[in-house]
Amino acid sequence: MPVSIKKVDGYRVSTPGGVKAKSTTKAKAKRQKRLLHAIDRGWKPTGKKAQDLERKVQKKLNKTFKKK
Repeated sequence: MPVSIKKVDGYRVSTPGGVKAKSTTKAKAKRQKRLLHAIDRGWKPTGKKAQDLERKVQKKLNKTFKKK
């Protein structure tokens, strides 16, 4: 899905399906564009930050290799 950002009384984020944001800042418009692209490509929000998951995986790896 193509996402376009236009400068109209702030910034407007729109897709072929409609307008997603009006009167937003440029930074927020860019963030929303990245989010819409990710969702379109199969990303599903879990509510957990990526760093937290990386730490848990690293701890498990450390424990498994220490036992040997």
